[in-house]
Amino acid sequence: MRFGVLGPLEVVSDGGVPVKLGGSRQRVVLATLLMNANHLVAVSRLMEAVWSEEPPPSAPANVRGYISALRRFLRAGDDDRGRAQHGERLTTLTGGYLLRAGTSELDLSLFMGRLRQSEREMATGQTEQAARNLQSALGLWRGNPLDGLPMTLSLRAEVERMKELRLLAVERAAQARLDLGQADGLVPELATLTTQHPFRERLWELRIVALHRTGRQADALAAYARVRRMLVKELGIYPSDRLKRLEQQILRGDRRLDALTT
Repeated sequence: MRFGVLGPLEVVSDGGVPVKLGGSRQRVVLATLLMNANHLVAVSRLMEAVWSEEPPPSAPANVRGYISALRRFLRAGDDDRGRAQHGERLTTLTGGYLLRAGTSELDLSLFMGRLRQSEREMATGQTEQAARNLQSALGLWRGNPLDGLPMTLSLRAEVERMKELRLLAVERAAQARLDLGQADGLVPELATLTTQHPFRERLWELRIVALHRTGRQADALAAYARVRRMLVKELGIYPSDRLKRLEQQILRGDRRLDALTT
């Protein structure tokens, strides 16, 4: 089967047929189980994900009903190979439930595996392979995680965590491309990213380096001045030491900035 949380929630059978998931609360239960695949999820956590801080008295029984329906749907969508490998996909354990999903079946697991692999590759100088892995990891995203589901506080926290991981992958991919001499193509992409995430200093660092490496020193310094004004005005803070050091390197004409990772 294929399970997707990096976009609208989806489950697809081995034959390519979408699996029925039920109503919004039932889908929230499934999403919470998938984001913690292969680990026990307490009933209390599922209730919090569905009802936030005020579950009704019927919540435990409702959760059992959602689990029962999901178990039927998953059985119907699994093929012989999946049943042989995973047995019962959704099992009841003491205090909660566990949903089994192979690494290749869940897009979040695939994404995390490629992100970790790219980190090892960057650390050992395998920059081209890291760039490919990061591109592949980012290609798994179909939109905002769990788009369309009602967002309780618990679920929103999970979604924000996933968004943060995606941004980390975006930053690493940009760094890899800079190291591979692809600054020209990065400049417009980083301009868009710093507009979308204006307080993300790492993206500004990458944008400034890309501008510098394309011979646009004045634009690089203007970008630094822009982020500095914004941080002071909007957040009441000054740029990080990394950003300050970057400005000084450009002003000094430090040739090391042309080749070194920032």
